Amino acid sequence: MILVIVYLFILQFANSTRNLCIQEKFLDILPKLHCSESFALPKFTPGVPGNYEPYPPPPQGGDPTVIPNADKKIDIYEYGMSMTTSDSIPLDRPIKDYRHRACQYWNYPDQLPLTSVVIAFHNEGLSVLQRTIVSIINRSPQRTLREILLVDDFSSIGSYPHLGEKLEAWIARHTKVRLIRNGKREGLIRSKNIGVKEAKGEVVVFLDAHCEVGINWLPPLLTPILRDPHTLTVPIVHPIDHTTFGFSNVYRKNSRPVGLWEWGLLYKESQDLYDGPEANLTSPYPSPLHAGGLIAFNREYFLSVGGYDGGLRVWGGEQYDLSFKIWMCGGRVLWVPCSWVGHVYRKFVPYDFGEGVALSRNEDIVTGNLRRVVETWFDEEHLEYFYTRLPTARYLPLDDLSKVKKFRETCKPFSWFMKEVASMVYDHFPKLPRNTEWGQILLDEQQAFHWGSNCKEPPCQIDSRTGRIFKIGFRLNQAGQLGLGERCLVPIHSSENIILQIQACPRGSVDGGWRYDRTRKLMMHRSPGSEEEMLCAQFTGDREFIQLKHCDGNRKQRWLWKN
Repeated sequence: MILVIVYLFILQFANSTRNLCIQEKFLDILPKLHCSESFALPKFTPGVPGNYEPYPPPPQGGDPTVIPNADKKIDIYEYGMSMTTSDSIPLDRPIKDYRHRACQYWNYPDQLPLTSVVIAFHNEGLSVLQRTIVSIINRSPQRTLREILLVDDFSSIGSYPHLGEKLEAWIARHTKVRLIRNGKREGLIRSKNIGVKEAKGEVVVFLDAHCEVGINWLPPLLTPILRDPHTLTVPIVHPIDHTTFGFSNVYRKNSRPVGLWEWGLLYKESQDLYDGPEANLTSPYPSPLHAGGLIAFNREYFLSVGGYDGGLRVWGGEQYDLSFKIWMCGGRVLWVPCSWVGHVYRKFVPYDFGEGVALSRNEDIVTGNLRRVVETWFDEEHLEYFYTRLPTARYLPLDDLSKVKKFRETCKPFSWFMKEVASMVYDHFPKLPRNTEWGQILLDEQQAFHWGSNCKEPPCQIDSRTGRIFKIGFRLNQAGQLGLGERCLVPIHSSENIILQIQACPRGSVDGGWRYDRTRKLMMHRSPGSEEEMLCAQFTGDREFIQLKHCDGNRKQRWLWKN
């Protein structure tokens, strides 16, 4: 009898400890030793569909819809995408399943955290917003989906009346959809912070207003957070064409993409091939960065680290701020290959950034945000790489950082992050040599002429011109690389001449063969095929390509750097 009583006591204690384990994962109030290592681990059953897989498998779809002249209609300039095409497509259309075949064999915990999907929008097209919502409702476990919370960032209802009563009436027919409206323009970053504070779920997922979620997208995204709430999870993102709304897959088979950056903080990815077991290939894995605005996280944890930095304006830079913060302050960022979301990448941003911010200054807003991020998180060494890549950013205004830097003091140094988490960045984007020159390159004799181009999408050629100049300017580093933004200027043969072309810089390289002779004012480059002979950039006329010629020091070869 005594043994029975002891056994029942042990069993009761084990069950209570199990409950405490679940509580600890969400509230972080108990030590880790209370938790089983197997808690919230998904189970892989090869050949047997997982517990959340739809049966029978849904039909495939998502093919391009071609409407003649859709790319020339006015709506593509109003929304950055073709609403003519979108309006012709069913809201509940079938989509392709881009997951690896092994993804269908995963079983996830039956009790997943209740989830709020937060969608911030401004002057959005109605049917793309509705299709986003319908896809979430149709492809999410209903017992897990707590709500879809729409945050209207002060849309112009007078110009976009479909976002007024028509949207509200449609929402009224969907019990899990809720709408709040900002009283003034806040921007995407602050609107998302507002959405988190208003959300009722234990976990929050950020999606954009022009997405379609994939098959069984939510359970694999939530499970790592259930196991450890200090986790930010990231779905794989596949592009949806802004004109035809056709899906496409930009990832190689058996690749494990991770988010990286070049030193001007332009987002990049690396796609390393993986030839291990399918269970490992389809499991979540760490990445230095999350890919833009589609992420999931524990709500209380997000708020405890301050959410997105409220000092960032409108949009731009928030993915770096949050990724650095999560990793350096005790959390982790995981990409989840069995969760994917389709996303419409606009042809261009069709709206301005709000009151007092002209559309022509949008670039300054983003660069200013990036400066705030690096001044918060980078150390002195890596801060210099940023300013080497973007010299003009050093002169942008910088708001008070005292609050974020105080929080920053509780976290690990950036050198730790680069060594332990993001060392692969150096393989693709090495440490930058300092600039010897930066700014505009002017003809010394007639300084109205400068290097320029009609370049919209490289490769394209450099000419000499008057008038509007490159806002970002050129830069020449100590290793001889001549850059313009993230691109490089290299000599190429054209007919009988050697001209200059803007093209992608070779990944992993920081040199280039250029040198500037300040005394003689010559822009010099090694002659192709020779390590010793130098050629000089020469003016050939208004709107004529810059050519490389034998260096003789004539006045058409004399250039002046000005910043």
